[in-house]
Amino acid sequence: MVTPIFLLHFVCESAADALPDHDNGPLTGIFGFPESTEGSEIIGRGHHGWRASLIIASHNIEATGDGESLRVDGETTRLAFTYRYGLSDKLYISVEVPYLWHQSGNLDSIIDGWHDFFGLPDGPRATRERNQLQFLYADSQATLMDLTSDANGAGDIRLLAGWRLSETEGHSTALRVGIKLPTGESDELLGSGGTDISLGLAGDTVELWGKANLSGFYRVNVTYLGEPDRLADRYNDFVGQLSFGLGYHVHQNVALRLQSRIRGAVYDSEIDNLGATSVSLTFGADLRVSNRYRLMLSVGEDVKPRSVPDVSFQIALRYAGQ
Repeated sequence: MVTPIFLLHFVCESAADALPDHDNGPLTGIFGFPESTEGSEIIGRGHHGWRASLIIASHNIEATGDGESLRVDGETTRLAFTYRYGLSDKLYISVEVPYLWHQSGNLDSIIDGWHDFFGLPDGPRATRERNQLQFLYADSQATLMDLTSDANGAGDIRLLAGWRLSETEGHSTALRVGIKLPTGESDELLGSGGTDISLGLAGDTVELWGKANLSGFYRVNVTYLGEPDRLADRYNDFVGQLSFGLGYHVHQNVALRLQSRIRGAVYDSEIDNLGATSVSLTFGADLRVSNRYRLMLSVGEDVKPRSVPDVSFQIALRYAGQ
């Protein structure tokens, strides 16, 4: 049986380990929105660490409104490597380098079964042919996007920094800053073509509500979007985002996590996927493989239908060095 002292030590170490929840939408995931993993934990001076994460998202959206037409059918895979280094005991910097694939994929049958098992709406999947690729957007003037062939390549690089604001026995906060650079090829939806800047407050709590095996987090962010190459007449300059979640530590090496992300509209559009607030839910497990390695497995679902990719599967490996 795990002693309360040992369990509390584990909770303190892992409080900032939220699950990855990047939005892999082809017209929304190309911007520099922060992930929930960007928390209040600040590594010490001279310390370093890295994280490799893989997210596979399945899309199946068909919508029209006010002269607009959107069809998003296919899969997007994002592999990202993030390296961080502590400049002081209060400040660290990091860089994230992603690689993306847009493809027809093979997850449609799995997603259909997932929706059937949990009684979730299947949307246009029920009437569409499986394993197709088409990312199409048109307005009353022209077709502004029509990707039907597989595409892959390096995405937009992000530069990140975290500054500790406060730290008490059970709660810590940090200021988070991010800059996304237009390094990806926007013609193939591997990047937006603009420079984005995010600013936010991250907080993490252990012994939530006085329970040694409960932890929680919150993230409040606003992102300034640089002018994208696509839909430049419809995007919003500033987008707010709120994330929060709970962790339940069932064992010294295992934590179960449930979290949500709410984000404002990215575009001025009558189509929900582009012009409405999005709500996603992510749940999964955080596993300690060794003293330095952690493995995170999770699934993301669109709580508000058609506001984010239908389903996403995520796996991440994190290393904490000295």
